[in-house]
Amino acid sequence: MNKETNFLAIDYGTKKSWLAYSVGIFAFPWKTISTKELFANIPNLMKEKNATAIILGLPYHIDGTLSPHGQRVQSFARRIDQELGIDVFLHDERLTSSEAEIFFEENRIDGEIDTEAARLILEGFLEMKIE
Repeated sequence: MNKETNFLAIDYGTKKSWLAYSVGIFAFPWKTISTKELFANIPNLMKEKNATAIILGLPYHIDGTLSPHGQRVQSFARRIDQELGIDVFLHDERLTSSEAEIFFEENRIDGEIDTEAARLILEGFLEMKIE
């Protein structure tokens, strides 16, 4: 994996999932998709953004233990890997929604907090890979 690799990031929800993508080392919020439609659309989403791997936000409790939803995310990651053959990287998503909400409030920005949270997941992953 190099700095030119593009990624699709997913903040996986029970009803909706939020997406972000990268171009090189830059991460951008993208859109919301029904979680029911997500799996079937992954190949097209990746092709649209020229992504070669997926970053999936893994929800932990604040104390560092995996949340029950985290187990669903891990199962979804395994399904992507096994059925689609796409590399999936899990990244801690603790506090990304709160961080996005605070940023929007402090800067008086209207926008989709959850797609920004997906971008923050991706940005955190990219920062770890660059270091």
